[in-house]
Amino acid sequence: MTLDEQIQKLADMILGHRSAVVFTGAGISTDSGIPDYRTPGSGSWEKYDSSIVSIQGFLRDPTQYFNYALEMYPIRSSAKPNKAHLLVAKLEKEDLIKGVITQNVDGLHLEAGSSDVHELHGSLRRASCLQCGQIYSMDDIIQRVQKGENPPICEEFEGQPCQGLIKPTAVFFGEALPKVPWDSSVDKCKDTTLMIVVGSSLQVSPANSLPDVALKTGSELVIIDLMDTPFDSRATLLINERAVLVAELLEKKMGL
Repeated sequence: MTLDEQIQKLADMILGHRSAVVFTGAGISTDSGIPDYRTPGSGSWEKYDSSIVSIQGFLRDPTQYFNYALEMYPIRSSAKPNKAHLLVAKLEKEDLIKGVITQNVDGLHLEAGSSDVHELHGSLRRASCLQCGQIYSMDDIIQRVQKGENPPICEEFEGQPCQGLIKPTAVFFGEALPKVPWDSSVDKCKDTTLMIVVGSSLQVSPANSLPDVALKTGSELVIIDLMDTPFDSRATLLINERAVLVAELLEKKMGL
């Protein structure tokens, strides 16, 4: 099947179901300048030890994480939604999809205009005190680290001294997923008749169990990713292309 034929089939499936759920991973944001984690030669875990974003590693030495966060901050702060994020938001506004489930912590789906977004792994745009729960803007926390406060410490809560350690609200390895987005994502996967996976290698548990939830309730599955995934053989449609290219061609094909 040619790429054009694949795009036509995808368009027909979206229009036919009108109830798709989009599930996204790091691959949808690479064209926004944010590196993914596992691509050979460019993935973050080839450059950094992934233990710096484990809860055990963070509690053992939070300065290592914040040094990594400082290096990544210019990339993350300058990243803007790309054509794939924008098309997902447009499809939601056209009532052709019923929400976005994302493994990403970059906040780009919300910035693109999607409203029904379930951030399975939290967000790097916010931080919280591990002791009192006070919420901070990650921009403010990074500014404090830039000034030499590493690790950043919660100064007070409701007028009382706290001194708790501040951590991004993104889920680190070893932490449980937040219950509300997880439960709502499972419900969406049970209800949908079409699940479209974009830019996820489907390697990270438990998020990678969601396509199975959808398939078991009779949903069709579409996978758009450059890498192989464990679900490729079960997909109705498999497109091994960049998300932004598929989005550009799909938008033209559907006349949006």
